Order: sequence, then structure tokens, then C-alpha cells
Amino acid sequence: MSEKLYTVSELARLSGTTVRTIQYYDRIKLLVAKRTGKKDARYYTEGDLMKLQQILFFKRIGLPLNEIKHHILNSNNASDIKQILKNQADLLIRQEMEIRMTQTIIKAILASIDADPDQNLEPIIKLVLSLNKQTVLDYANVEFDQQTQQLFKNQSKDDYQDLINFCWQWKLLILETAAYKLNNASYKCQAGFELGRKWDEFIKHSTDDDPKMLTAYAKGLEQSDHWPEEDLFLYNFCKDFIDGAHHYYLTKKGDAID
Repeated sequence: MSEKLYTVSELARLSGTTVRTIQYYDRIKLLVAKRTGKKDARYYTEGDLMKLQQILFFKRIGLPLNEIKHHILNSNNASDIKQILKNQADLLIRQEMEIRMTQTIIKAILASIDADPDQNLEPIIKLVLSLNKQTVLDYANVEFDQQTQQLFKNQSKDDYQDLINFCWQWKLLILETAAYKLNNASYKCQAGFELGRKWDEFIKHSTDDDPKMLTAYAKGLEQSDHWPEEDLFLYNFCKDFIDGAHHYYLTKKGDAID
């Protein structure tokens, strides 16, 4: 039996892409069409359909066409492809961290504007422009003491996701605090009260009165000198304001313990 052939429009329909995309892949010799007949019409085989699906998959996960052409489609080595996919996964994680950092910066500035619409935004904008958007990943290289490391080793995958979310919530509150400090605000005001409330809720929600999480949180603070340099700077810069705002909140509520 003769092999089934597809026109470019049929291939586009079966693969869920466009005719123009397939024609482009033909021009760059990523997916070369067969030419038949006097009009030199393009045709594709079942093998081409499978190859196109692979191209679309690898493109979907962010691999550049040049790498797909030279290192994926022409490789029969599973370990090479595995390494390429691992590298791409690492890249996507870094891109995710950059997006989350950008979102955190926006949320922090919006919160500070809500608290004081007349504040000068220039200082906080200068600060955030200097920040490393991937600092949260540096915690994988932090060397805590043996007890703290063991606490983290005993965490499940869901717990690790909670720890990542903890880091981003902490960063959001720290950046909001930095905006207040850079504008020489006092924590004894409505903005300070609200910040103290958010900080109190953050600690309670993050630890959930779980002894393990409370211990991990306390140990992490004790070893703040091991943190990434950027977070250590922000923490030291904001600590007095956060402590003051938290105490002010608890005092107003009647829960403060001197």
C-alpha cells in the first residue's frame, strides 16, 4: 500500500497549527515538505505529522526552534533529550520566579498607595529596580544548622509549596514596609496598624500553630545571617518598623505583652 500523504492544509488541521507556520518550518528546513507534480505542491507523510507534533510540543514548553532542529529532532540519545528538558524546566522555574517577583512588587506598591496616596513613589521604585527577581531560589543554597535542615527534609511536597508561598508573602510585606520607611512614615498610624495586622495574620497563617513550622520559622530568624544578601538587607532595614507596627496593632487590640 502506498503511504498516505497530506496537503499542507490537512497537516495544519490535524496538528492544530496554521498553514503559515508549517510553510515557515519548511523554509527554515525544520520540517521539509515533499514536492510532487508540475505545480511543485507540498505534501507531507505520517512521519512528518509525528515530527510536527514533536516540534509543536517542544515549542510549547519554550524551546527555541534552533535547539529543536539541531539538538532534539536529530538526536536519538534519550539522556541528551532528558538533560535538555531538565535545563528547560530550570529556566521555566526562573521565569516563574521573575513573574512572581514582579507581581509582588506591584502588590506592595499598590498597598502602600492605598495607605498613603500622596506618598513619594520614587524611593521605592529605585529600590525595586535594584532587586534580584530570583533571590527566592538562593534559599536552596543556604546552609542552616543540622536541626533546621532536618526539619525541611521532613516536609512533604505540599509543605515545600507552602514554604515557597511563605517566602513570597514575606517579601510582599517587607517591600510594603520598605515603602513606608523610605517615606519616613510612622508605624503609629492607620497604615502601621494595618501592616501590623497583616504581619500578625501572616505569622499565624504561615505556622498554623504547627510546632514544626513554628520551630522552623524561629530557627530561620535566628539564622538570618545565612539568608541571601538581598533579603538580609531588606529584613534589617525593615525590622524595627515591622516590630513597632506589630506591637502597635496588638496594643490597639489589647493583646500586647510588654
